[in-house]
Amino acid sequence: MKVRTDILKIAKELHTWVGISAGVLLFICFFAGGLTMFQHDLSRWATPPQQRLAQIAPTQFNQLVQQTQAAFPESIRNFQINVDSKEYHHAPMMWQSKQQLVAQDQFDTAQNSMLATLSTDGRLHVQQENRSNVGWLIEQLHETGGIPGMFGHHTIGVYVMGIVALLYFMAIMTGLILLLPTLVKDYFAVRKGKNKKRFWLDTHNVVGISSLPFHIIISVTVVVFAFHDVFYDAMAKLAYADRPMFERRAELKLDHPTAQLDIEQILLRLQQQAPDYQVSSIRFTQADQPEKAMAFAALYSPNHMLRGDRFDYLVFNPYQTTPYDVSSLNAFNAPLDKLLNSMFSLHFGNFGGDFTRWIYLVLGMGGAFLFYSGNLLWLESRVKRQKNPQIAVPEQAKSVRFVACLTVGACLGCVLAIFTTMLFGRWAFVLIPQLSSINHLLVYSYYVIFLSCLIYSFCIGAARALPHLLFAIAIVLLLIPFTSLCAYLFPVNGLWYSNGSLWWIDVFALIFAGLFLRFYQQARVRAQHAAKGSLWSA
Repeated sequence: MKVRTDILKIAKELHTWVGISAGVLLFICFFAGGLTMFQHDLSRWATPPQQRLAQIAPTQFNQLVQQTQAAFPESIRNFQINVDSKEYHHAPMMWQSKQQLVAQDQFDTAQNSMLATLSTDGRLHVQQENRSNVGWLIEQLHETGGIPGMFGHHTIGVYVMGIVALLYFMAIMTGLILLLPTLVKDYFAVRKGKNKKRFWLDTHNVVGISSLPFHIIISVTVVVFAFHDVFYDAMAKLAYADRPMFERRAELKLDHPTAQLDIEQILLRLQQQAPDYQVSSIRFTQADQPEKAMAFAALYSPNHMLRGDRFDYLVFNPYQTTPYDVSSLNAFNAPLDKLLNSMFSLHFGNFGGDFTRWIYLVLGMGGAFLFYSGNLLWLESRVKRQKNPQIAVPEQAKSVRFVACLTVGACLGCVLAIFTTMLFGRWAFVLIPQLSSINHLLVYSYYVIFLSCLIYSFCIGAARALPHLLFAIAIVLLLIPFTSLCAYLFPVNGLWYSNGSLWWIDVFALIFAGLFLRFYQQARVRAQHAAKGSLWSA
């Protein structure tokens, strides 16, 4: 396909500068986003045994709720039961005390909760815990690109990533225009050799074109997620004028307003009315006022598009005896609602079970590689090479050295910081027995390590920092399965090893440790043999 030269030139300029300006933030979002496909598994993997209370049978929930509310009156109004939840795996019942309640526009780093269960003899067991939640940290990095701070009830990073997503979509379209003339000939051509730019360009093109639909979906949905309040406000002014866009749910008139809350009956009715779904958790609000009470049931099905990252939500009054309104579930949606749900589901990758999650993990990591390789392409196009050994060694431009240090420090710093916080999550309760907030430690450790890598790269240069950071990542990844091995062979109070279905995390850490050791060897050899004055010469 032929494209006019002037159009190709404009597309190349836009693609280059848009990619460079947004590449680092997109790398962080995509790398963390790939990991969020299993964020709840990572949180369970990093949760110490003392924070996991025993599960109970569905027929015991009434007994648990009644005993808990009798002993802790603050749990009567708002609480949550967890039936089969990957996200809220800590205990069958959770609530927040009055001192722990967090305002809607505040960032809940502490993640404090009261947890309750029943012992084997039916006695109530309650403990207060600062829940370990590595997956939550990774999810925040995915949403914000690691940019801290709040603006209203959203983090600043969400708005920034909305703008970045617009640039990202522009980069996708201009990149497609650039590839159209040679798409058929060069699609699967990956040419290795001395010309590093050719190799990076070929791999960049293969990954980009192969995952094009995925990247279009992600970029469009991020814009919607970031600015949905703005869209709703505009729709409200244009279409609804002075009328409220969303009507408040009317209070339900109950036949028996003093009826006892029956958890078992609720679970039975959910199973009957939504047989394709399994109940993960139910959150109750204003449960002390039957006519105003609300229940938010999180339901999961691998066979349907889901509105949340892993759930569809059904809202009802827990005291009502009439059938629940299941029209909000994808299985019962109208065609337009199904289309809207599919946009959420295609972004989250929550359909098709774990098979789809593994595909999205690969696509997320491929996206991270796409932005990393894009920056390297820009560098390879602008480095000055010594073609004549008789003349002075060329000095690289400040802009080139800056982008090289930024790319190496930020991208590899993000990878190292995430894996190190995962490791800290396993050792924190051994090294700091009186630790009051594990999530504060994880958040601060991420930013300290990330900023340290960034500063280190600028201080010693990208060429010397690259192999060092790759080697550090490999060592941290090796220490993750080594920790489980130590806990298994030499039991230490506060240290535990992976078991059950979570063993794969340690196995993959070992595999990727080998990959990063290989990357380290290649980077070290290149640094030692690069020509003097080269950007990658140590």
